[in-house]
Amino acid sequence: MKTESTPLIGESLELRREDPRALHEQLSAHLRAEFLSAYPAGHRIPTEEAICQAYNLSRVTVRRAIQTLVDQGLLIRRQGKGTFLARPRPRITYQIDRLGPFMDAFSSSGEKVTARLVGFQWEDEKQVPACFAPAKSVLIYERVYETEGNPHGCLQIALPAHLGERVSRADAASKGIYKILRGLGVQPHRASFNISSELPSQTLAMRLGVSLTTPLLSLERISFDERGVALERTVHHLLPEVYKLSVNVSASSRKVLG
Repeated sequence: MKTESTPLIGESLELRREDPRALHEQLSAHLRAEFLSAYPAGHRIPTEEAICQAYNLSRVTVRRAIQTLVDQGLLIRRQGKGTFLARPRPRITYQIDRLGPFMDAFSSSGEKVTARLVGFQWEDEKQVPACFAPAKSVLIYERVYETEGNPHGCLQIALPAHLGERVSRADAASKGIYKILRGLGVQPHRASFNISSELPSQTLAMRLGVSLTTPLLSLERISFDERGVALERTVHHLLPEVYKLSVNVSASSRKVLG
């Protein structure tokens, strides 16, 4: 296998100006095959400058080709260290038609996932989600989910003041929100989901190790008690190549339109 000291770049590549694909698209396709055959997961790839020299291409073309591979999840950038061939992503199915902890998705998928707390703070009424209005403050904390050190999900959990004031940083770091609620004597009765796709903020991109142009799967979940009072709001930002959403629908639960 080739090593970093003997990089396999600049071999047998013919970029065609008349090709309908742009030069950076041709280069990214070639580099994808080359990196996968030459390097093991976790290996640092040659620098953009080295690739420019090997292929006699502009820095702009090479940078766009590398960014494409980063966006596709093949490569991962590590600030101050370089760009590396990413390790294989886990595959996780998240069933959103059942009231269960997010961590249940990992155990049912057979993935070993760890969570770490990356934020824990009180926010004023400007940051209070609409579901908690007219509350004057809200507890917000964030957890990043990783497999073998590779992040693939970030959850932001918000709790109204009467519940948040009973939650410690240690609980937020070690327990899922549903387990916390049960410990407070609160039982979610139903939940609503809103699903969309969005680009990450700079902070979120750093936490997940992606670029600012990488689309993320966004799920907003609001859990309610039997009276319809919102108990918690969780916003999931997930890598779409890792997560698959699952919903089971029965005939009795569907509305038939005439």
